[in-house]
Amino acid sequence: MRKTAYKLISLALAAVLCLTGCQTQPEAAAEADPTPTPLVVEGSNTGQALADTYKADHIFSLNTAEGDTFNPYTCTSVWNLLVTMLAFEPLVKTNGNFEAQPNLITAWESTDGQNWVFYVDTSRKFHDGGSMTPSDAVFSLEAARNSYGARYARRFVHVTGVAIRDENSFTVTLDSVNWRFYELMNIPCVEVGTGYSNAPSGTGPYQFNANLTAMELNENYPGAENMTLKKIYLKRFVAPEDILQAFEDSLLDLVINNPTDMSSLGYSSSNLKKYVDTSNLHFIGYNVYSNVFSQPACRALVTYAIDRDGIISTSLQNAAQAATLPIHPNSSLYPTDLARSLEYSPEAAQAALGAAGALDADYDGVLELNGTRAEVVFLVCSSSTAKVAAARQIATKLRELGFMVTMKEVDYNSYLDALQKGEYDLYYGEVRLCNDWDLTCLLSENGELNYSGIRDPSLTGYIQSFLSSNGDTLQANTQTLCEYLAQTAPITAVCFERTEVLYHRGVLSTINPIQENIFNDMDKWKVDLS
Repeated sequence: MRKTAYKLISLALAAVLCLTGCQTQPEAAAEADPTPTPLVVEGSNTGQALADTYKADHIFSLNTAEGDTFNPYTCTSVWNLLVTMLAFEPLVKTNGNFEAQPNLITAWESTDGQNWVFYVDTSRKFHDGGSMTPSDAVFSLEAARNSYGARYARRFVHVTGVAIRDENSFTVTLDSVNWRFYELMNIPCVEVGTGYSNAPSGTGPYQFNANLTAMELNENYPGAENMTLKKIYLKRFVAPEDILQAFEDSLLDLVINNPTDMSSLGYSSSNLKKYVDTSNLHFIGYNVYSNVFSQPACRALVTYAIDRDGIISTSLQNAAQAATLPIHPNSSLYPTDLARSLEYSPEAAQAALGAAGALDADYDGVLELNGTRAEVVFLVCSSSTAKVAAARQIATKLRELGFMVTMKEVDYNSYLDALQKGEYDLYYGEVRLCNDWDLTCLLSENGELNYSGIRDPSLTGYIQSFLSSNGDTLQANTQTLCEYLAQTAPITAVCFERTEVLYHRGVLSTINPIQENIFNDMDKWKVDLS
């Protein structure tokens, strides 16, 4: 068996602020099952249990986690969540630019941004043969509102009512205007009568077999005849080193990895890799009551001191996309000209220091701001090697400007405790934003992730105006909000994460993964398992 230099990179907790998420193939022509090994292979010690199988087993396999479900609303394993993307389609699709497109919901309408009507495709069939109805969509939305670990729940906090309207549609009522609420409906659909089971019935291209050891092509799926893979095997490798070795030995054919997360695995560079853009924002947050960063000018200058491209290429292993504002650069709403004006510039940072009245009056190498030495504590969670490295790079640039920076690198529980107690001046954080780019949870006075203690009615108003914009007012209100964020800097954007999708050279090609569906455009895959 080929040996591989595998390493477990103990990267970070996607900070305390990463509260939502979901992460994810087929067999060549119908032929006799080519493998004599069990459908479920339990990994234990590398070189022992794995040696019982053999490399390039001519079947397509994904990893799964023992003891977890395949219900998209209750499973917690990244491996099982990946598999659920094959079984459950979203009500509304999202493309690589984070824009909503019709799917099981074919159309939507609203006259006021608060009362919505959604129309469902009743011609679609579930795995058990049942037809799609508004009841299934309503059940899925209610499951999302109560999802385990708040995977989807936070995006629906403004929903006050959901009801079936007729045999083709249902309604959703909000407590505030959001003209882009439909962007939040990219949630998996499960059949109402099976929704509480470990493996509900879905409408996706593949369905689970009876003992949950494989997935078979769903003949009811539109375009099923174009799918190259007729069966996908579900194996079970547990230890990180076993997962690594199983992938290197082609016992697993596709894996996902987040190089900035504490669970990251060091896969061989010989594998093919595609990056998937995500809405996971890395940012710098501030204690707005600290001696230094209570001043908006001092917060605003930090954006010029962050060498985002340098951080991404080194600390984050290229698994991120630079952003100076908290909207993904792929989005049509991203104000490109304004964003460029905020990019890394030591000269602009020095000018901003002068405008803030900072100077080293006693020539000791540390700036004074309004008579206060620029001594700051920079909080970062030590569970993430990548985020610690990124924070250190930012700290170095701040020191070059004259700040005295003390790094406070602590474990997750201590990190959360320090955030809640305000025992920091700035911190490195992460949050998964929804596709409407709503910042309420971070920046409103009662926002659940507003650890900074921000109380800015103007900012709250700009966010609400942004969300309640429609048509001609949207771009203008987006620009106004982003300009205010640049001026007052309640947070400073660093980048958006990218997930790695790894697969084997010569086995897969033409894959086009996106955040909500790693198996996007699967009917266009080219697969060679020979």
